[in-house]
Amino acid sequence: MRLIHSISLQDKNKIALIDETRTLTYGELPDAISEKAALLKGVSCAGLAMDNSIEWVLWDLAAVTANVVLVPIPPFFTQDQSQHALETSGCDALITSEGIMPLPYMNISLPPGTSKVTFTSGTTGTPKGVCLPQESMENVAGSIVQALGPDIAALHCSVLPLAILLENIAGVYAALLAGATVILPGLIFYGENYSGLHDVLKSNKAASIILVPEILRSLMAQVAVRGPLPSLKFIAVGGSKICPDLIHQARAMGLPVYEGYGLSECGSVVSLNTPQHEKIGSTGRILPHVKVDIINGEVVILDPGFCGYIGEQAPAAFNTGDLGSLDDKGFLYITGRQKNVLITSYGRNVSPEWVESLLLKQPEIAQAFVYGDAEPHLSALIVPFKSEADITRAVNAANSSLPDYARVLNYAIATPFTTHDDTLTGNGRMRREKILQQRL
Repeated sequence: MRLIHSISLQDKNKIALIDETRTLTYGELPDAISEKAALLKGVSCAGLAMDNSIEWVLWDLAAVTANVVLVPIPPFFTQDQSQHALETSGCDALITSEGIMPLPYMNISLPPGTSKVTFTSGTTGTPKGVCLPQESMENVAGSIVQALGPDIAALHCSVLPLAILLENIAGVYAALLAGATVILPGLIFYGENYSGLHDVLKSNKAASIILVPEILRSLMAQVAVRGPLPSLKFIAVGGSKICPDLIHQARAMGLPVYEGYGLSECGSVVSLNTPQHEKIGSTGRILPHVKVDIINGEVVILDPGFCGYIGEQAPAAFNTGDLGSLDDKGFLYITGRQKNVLITSYGRNVSPEWVESLLLKQPEIAQAFVYGDAEPHLSALIVPFKSEADITRAVNAANSSLPDYARVLNYAIATPFTTHDDTLTGNGRMRREKILQQRL
């Protein structure tokens, strides 16, 4: 439990956690964790369902201290998905803002060493439980601190739900290991479609945040209207492919955006661009504790670090399903998903993520979904930023950078893809099968 030990070594007067109701210093944090841990006596596996807050972090760290398996429940899960997560992991308690509630589910034999079970909606409606040891998660956090240096994220603001592994580990754990301050506004303060994000970041003078591309584009639109955010020093963005031009556009607005790549099975982050080591267009250098190989064009993690899925043993190596390459400097390039590749009726192979990234580079387009398997040309569903946006101009601009076989010749205007209608995962990735079923 390197994280808990590290907390005890920090400057006791420095603020560790801030939310809308209180602050906790590093000196106060150990006792607060111990108090929660004592309440978990007799619990073996607990679900955690509450908004971003100091309480969420305390319960998380208390579970580590008490050797209780924790199952964070994302706020965007449906009731059926939440119940599935609690039941299949054998939770005997659920922690909410109301306290600890006993659950009737039978204990499940989880893989040895499991400390946390993270559920992601992925590409199917039934979430799959990834079982992670504490050491693996702390290795990720430690590698991030090593890659960035301890000072860059002195004031980290949690923007994504804490139940998402990326925010939990790369955000909170890494910040606490570095002795930083973590700001924890409730998700309600960001407002619909994160329209209030600029105000939250400006008022808190945040130095670092983690975003998915969809939220980055929303923040860019807000900066264009409300002005720069000079306190930001590092913005990590991942979850889906990002067009390099979008990063250049964000940088021109003063937003220090750096792309990364991660997987739940690896405890979140696998590779990351940093101010010290960066190649725009790549997802960054492989983190120090990770070993990666490219086999038949697929990214394979040789030491994934997870204990397995619920009911399944962990593989010796993890086939990610992502297509990519590694250069001689250790930078990883992701080109798309193996199973998403479209084959047109002319026999051309096209990664839809490639075309979508160029569409999303256009300021008029908020979201884009490209399809056309076995068709003579590609089509797209487009979600405009504004109703009056000139989408034809935007599509033509994207097509100008594409070869003939990869151009979008038909498009339709669509309503937004969201976690609420099950067309997006919590990390902002499109659930392609669901979109095809619902929208076409």
